Amino acid sequence: MARPTTIRKTTSPTVARRVIDCAAPDDMLTDWPVADAIRESDTAMALIADLGDGWMLAGADLDGREWDIDTEDRVITVDTAGLTPCALARSKHFQNLLILRTLGALRAAWQAERGEDALFMHRIDLWPLLGRIVAADTAVMTLRMVHEIRDAGFDAAWRHVLGDDHGDMAAEYVRTFDAAPDDDAPALGRAFLHWFKKPARLRASDFEILALMDENLANLTHDGRGTLGEGAIRCLTIDPLSGGSYLGPVAGEIAGNPAWRSIADPVAEAHFAQIMDEIGTTRVGHVALRDSRLAARLFPGHCAPAAGVDADPDLCVK
Repeated sequence: MARPTTIRKTTSPTVARRVIDCAAPDDMLTDWPVADAIRESDTAMALIADLGDGWMLAGADLDGREWDIDTEDRVITVDTAGLTPCALARSKHFQNLLILRTLGALRAAWQAERGEDALFMHRIDLWPLLGRIVAADTAVMTLRMVHEIRDAGFDAAWRHVLGDDHGDMAAEYVRTFDAAPDDDAPALGRAFLHWFKKPARLRASDFEILALMDENLANLTHDGRGTLGEGAIRCLTIDPLSGGSYLGPVAGEIAGNPAWRSIADPVAEAHFAQIMDEIGTTRVGHVALRDSRLAARLFPGHCAPAAGVDADPDLCVK
């Protein structure tokens, strides 16, 4: 399970825009190659119910990305590596991979409907932490769903998880769950915390968010909530079976400790600092000004239309 792309609406260039078929079945799993496995997960079915009508699953070669989530057209595109259904049916390895990707994509779609609102509600300096929370939750919920189908004849998918990049989280989940199998909330919480222990996961999530910031740089401001409250964290870690957050007191620890949002990777840190510096800055040529009104007064006709003079968007960049 690689990092999910859950926070932005994406449309793969290899996938045609959706054509609405009024006769299409309501069940998004109809004709999906690994539908039988997905239906064995109570969590997956609860996520599908939460998503509501109108969502559809599609397969495509996403060139290494596990999935794309298009919230506008309500399309979940899962990477099938260009394999046909017949080719998938002949390969247990790719079937297990598709099971994991489908389960992860369902949680990613659930998050996409919430994560974007959370981002633009909060100040920009909190975005890396929000991205990490969404990525960790998607990985944790995927682990849980694969564990749910383990006893329904899909134990090979669980073994696949144990051998991938999230195997450490899977081991932590099972260790805690086996000690108290009546409630897996503690196991989910422990696995969630374990996500943060691997620098590669933090780095991948941070660069995902930085790319999103770059895409939206012209529209970003320093406005928004300056603190990430416990309630916001709980809203992004809802267990669809219980209706509540599985984090317990951990949510308060994450909200109150700045260490959770520190960026250790020097390249990511420098990139983040540059973005923070660019936000709200008006540049006229090589001159950078924090006050856009002052920029308009000093450079009329470039940063704002003056009397009879059009603004010059090529010279003035905000």
